[in-house]
Amino acid sequence: MSAASTDRRSPAGPRGGRSRPRIRIAGAGLWSALASTLLLAVVTSTAMVPWWPVYESPEFLVAAAVAIGAGCAIAVLGAAYAWPAWAVVTAVVGAYLVLGVPVAVPTRAYGALPTAEGLVDLVSAAALSWKQLVTISVPVGSYQALLVPPFLLGLVASTASVTIALRTSRPSLALLPPAGLLVAGVLLGVVHDDVAFEAGVGFLVASAAWLVRVAIAERRRTSSESPSEAALADARRIVGATVVVAVALVGATAAALALPAGPRSVVRSELRPPFEPNDHDSPLAGFRSAFGPAEAEVEMLSVRGLPDGVGLRVATLDSYDGVVYAVGGADRSAASGQFTRLPYRLDQSDAPGRPVDLEVTVLGYDDVWVPGVGQLEQISFSGDRNDRLEDEFAYNDVTGTAAVRSGLTAGDAYAAASVAPVEPADTAALRPGGAILPASPAPPDELLRLLDRWTRSADAPGVRLAAMIEGFHREGYVSHGLDTEDAPSRSGHALDRIAELATARPMVGDGEQYAVAAALLAREIGFPARVVVGYLPSSDGGPDGEHVLRGADLQAWIEVQAEDGSWVAIDPNPDVRPVPEREPDEPTVVSRPQSALPPPEDPTPVDDLAAEPDAGNQDPDRGDAWVAALLAALRVGGIAIAVLVAIASPFMAIVLAKARRRRLRRGAATAVERIEGGWQEFADQAVDHGYPMPVGATRAEQAAVVGGLAPAVLAAVVDRAAFGPDGPGEGDDERVWQAVDELGRRLDEPRSWRERARARISLGSLGGYAGSRKGAGS
Repeated sequence: MSAASTDRRSPAGPRGGRSRPRIRIAGAGLWSALASTLLLAVVTSTAMVPWWPVYESPEFLVAAAVAIGAGCAIAVLGAAYAWPAWAVVTAVVGAYLVLGVPVAVPTRAYGALPTAEGLVDLVSAAALSWKQLVTISVPVGSYQALLVPPFLLGLVASTASVTIALRTSRPSLALLPPAGLLVAGVLLGVVHDDVAFEAGVGFLVASAAWLVRVAIAERRRTSSESPSEAALADARRIVGATVVVAVALVGATAAALALPAGPRSVVRSELRPPFEPNDHDSPLAGFRSAFGPAEAEVEMLSVRGLPDGVGLRVATLDSYDGVVYAVGGADRSAASGQFTRLPYRLDQSDAPGRPVDLEVTVLGYDDVWVPGVGQLEQISFSGDRNDRLEDEFAYNDVTGTAAVRSGLTAGDAYAAASVAPVEPADTAALRPGGAILPASPAPPDELLRLLDRWTRSADAPGVRLAAMIEGFHREGYVSHGLDTEDAPSRSGHALDRIAELATARPMVGDGEQYAVAAALLAREIGFPARVVVGYLPSSDGGPDGEHVLRGADLQAWIEVQAEDGSWVAIDPNPDVRPVPEREPDEPTVVSRPQSALPPPEDPTPVDDLAAEPDAGNQDPDRGDAWVAALLAALRVGGIAIAVLVAIASPFMAIVLAKARRRRLRRGAATAVERIEGGWQEFADQAVDHGYPMPVGATRAEQAAVVGGLAPAVLAAVVDRAAFGPDGPGEGDDERVWQAVDELGRRLDEPRSWRERARARISLGSLGGYAGSRKGAGS
């Protein structure tokens, strides 16, 4: 497959201008052009593969097929009718506007016709959809206008690729636009190494097929060999291309192995999430307000599909600073604090549990957090604000917490498909998981003494956990402290309030204190633990399975991670029962001797001094952060280099093959062979620079094709050395090679650096031709 363009040396037309351009591929005409277009469409299709994990929807396949098909059609028509560049660009813009809405913004199309709103979204998406694409959870399906990036890139890449192949003299450069599309898919996609590798292999194979077609077509255009000789030469080129592909695959594999171990970085992993939980109050901070006289009986949510014994989670809190338990905490780099948009669905096939389908209607609930169960797979909103809610929805898959920026209000509704965890049969049989949570302060000493008393006879982590929960159930009492009839119970969950919960007799608090105390002790035992705020139905559902959740149904519990990675919900709250009279004397008697004894005071300065090295370790932490950032940059750079090396591998193989051929010729066994090899080297350089060497021509005839006195003199010297009675003289071989090097420099001098580079990677001299055969004499 060669260039489909007008020969630069074509005769002038009747008015002195060039003749009208025609689509010509080795003289085969339109059918060869269509075959070339089809092969380039395959190459561009392989470059689309890295985009699939971002969308995973039939709409993406339609958008990619339409973009590639429209681009190829525009390029073929432009070549057939000799359109100028501005006409081709206009056609691309027109195709983008006409086809873009039905294909890339299908929700804004009226059947197969674009709408005014769709055109506005399409035009704006050409500039804005790129950032949205890398700040959203994948797969995105056909959400809003996020199909625009692959559609636009596919349209431009296919048009440019086929245009280069059919209208320029260097059709091998037609691989560059699809290569750009491939690299964009790798960088803007997701960390999916198997897909990236398969896409790279497919692209290399398709590219090699294109280069073989280019080389064969070019040879047929300039060769007059017999059909058998041409077929043999074509076979040699195919074998050579196969070797090139093998070298490229080996090089890409070696580069992948040489990269530092760790997760691959892409553009989306370096951008900030769209929702910041730190901008909103912790759901646990306002826990006590839900039980006031005016709020307790307010209907908050109507839920269908909620399994028995499962709570409806509002938010999962995993960061505690000693004052407030929050979502994500102050460390903005923590995974639990990074929320991404979820327009389509998540793959939760690996999540342990059972499928749950919820239908939730918002009644009196008014907050940014979107209640749910387990790990979310897919969510769809209904009601008057469904478009806005879908646009603002953000989700954190680490904690299963969801939110909308403007908050839910009465009348909103949604349906959610999730995977709810299965409750363990025996808490004592649990073993700790390995999740890493944000650091939290140590539990108060009063709480630790309580843990020692409850778990004195237990040793296994699960047994200690079960004994701790049983201790809260046995000794704890529930009071919100809002009614005159309630026992005194101070709100808050700071460390001092948790210490008060542990020392008071009787122990009095509510879910706010019990959940925080249980989470701190579970972490002390060795379990990764976090606090969950949500609603627990106070009664069985209605006949249709509907639960109406009121303000008083709000509760807080904990989740601990088991050895298999699942998060197990455990409720540390005691049953509601009458609170006995307070016992004020015993805490006073116990605390007074402890405050009078000096020994407990002595370790305090020592502990403070022991903490100083930890404070001093902040500088190394900063250094570690710089090292981590540097490693991330190196990973991204290494990936980019590996992609470039994989693309450049075929061209590098060509350069190495020519270098080895030159070394063998110059190091031949006899002087005559070295002299003839020098002429063969010059003739090969001439072929690579675009000079058509006639088949079976003598060296003098080949020198005439190049032109000038120096090639003719060199041809005469080589003929005399090869056929003269005396043979070559002493040092003739070195002088011939010096002349060959000088002629090579002369061939390069009038050409640009691009033309020199094309000559270095040209396949013209590698398939065998008349000038490279020893039999080409005078």
